[in-house]
Amino acid sequence: MKRKHSILRTVVIRFIICFVGTEAAIGLLEELFRAFVRGGDAVILYDRIPDMAAGMEPRQASLTVLWVVVQLAVYGAGVALFAHSISRKVSYPAGRMAEGFREVASGNLSVRLDFETETEFKEMRDSFNVMAHRLKGSEEKRVAMENERMRLFSHIAHDLKTPMTTISGYAGALANGMVEDAGKQREYQLAIKAKSEQMNELLDRLLSYSKLGAPQYQMKTARTDLAELLRAACASLFGEMEDKRMELDLRLPDEPVFCEVDALELNRAVGNLLTNAIRHNPAGSLLSVELREEAGQITIQIADSGAAIPQGIAENLFEPFISGSDARSSGSGTGLGLAIVKKVAEQHGGKVFLSGAPAPYTKMFVIKLPKF
Repeated sequence: MKRKHSILRTVVIRFIICFVGTEAAIGLLEELFRAFVRGGDAVILYDRIPDMAAGMEPRQASLTVLWVVVQLAVYGAGVALFAHSISRKVSYPAGRMAEGFREVASGNLSVRLDFETETEFKEMRDSFNVMAHRLKGSEEKRVAMENERMRLFSHIAHDLKTPMTTISGYAGALANGMVEDAGKQREYQLAIKAKSEQMNELLDRLLSYSKLGAPQYQMKTARTDLAELLRAACASLFGEMEDKRMELDLRLPDEPVFCEVDALELNRAVGNLLTNAIRHNPAGSLLSVELREEAGQITIQIADSGAAIPQGIAENLFEPFISGSDARSSGSGTGLGLAIVKKVAEQHGGKVFLSGAPAPYTKMFVIKLPKF
């Protein structure tokens, strides 16, 4: 700024010396420039121009006064143009930014800034829009999680109330001596035991589902032979398969298939799929379990020949408390088994989905995991 004043002062002084022919005006212009630099003395100096020009010849005084007035006019116009430019480039976008922040503070996360600018405000505008977009996404996620939590509570209350009612009724009848027949007493006792186990399974799966969905949860992975894991999972349920006269087709590679997985959680996911296939399909159904390794990916396929799952249910099958059969309504299912399978697959960086199956099978669940 000082350099600009120095250059302008030199030009004006030389102009006056050439065209006015006196150095009397030099002192006036010097003081005028100092007044411009200081700021508020320009008007006072303007008022003093007639007195300062009194000792000059009329022609010189007139030219000097005229030149000073012209300079003041030019300076004033420059200040006005500069102020307008600042207003357009700074004040307007700053106002729009402030308006945007007020909207966000009031809860309107859909607001976006679209003003045009070539200054640093362009980056600020874009950063504001990114911030608002992320805030909106976080809020939508929070609302979705809150809705899911309320839905979980509602379903849990419903699913616990049914067995609790049965237990309370049977236990009350036994305690009050209302059942004298030994066979009936045994029947009531077994019913109480079965309902207690159902409640325990629901709570166990609920804890598993909540644990897998917690942000701080970390799996305990280790190098595991998936062929052996599937073989052991099928062996643990072989008794139930025999009871329902189900035929198992187990297709595993001859060589071990190693992968970094949480064996406990993956075994839980596979067990849920096998248990669903056994419990919710007619006796004599066919069951197939296959393991494949291809292109750096592990594929586990579990297919059965039971009833197909309706398309309307299939779309949300892996959400909590959704069942592909009448298992939940009959009280024999928790509605969390497939939701846990989905969580386990996602924790491993994979996915699970329902697929069509080759005859004679009617449906197939597929787990895909990256091989590490």
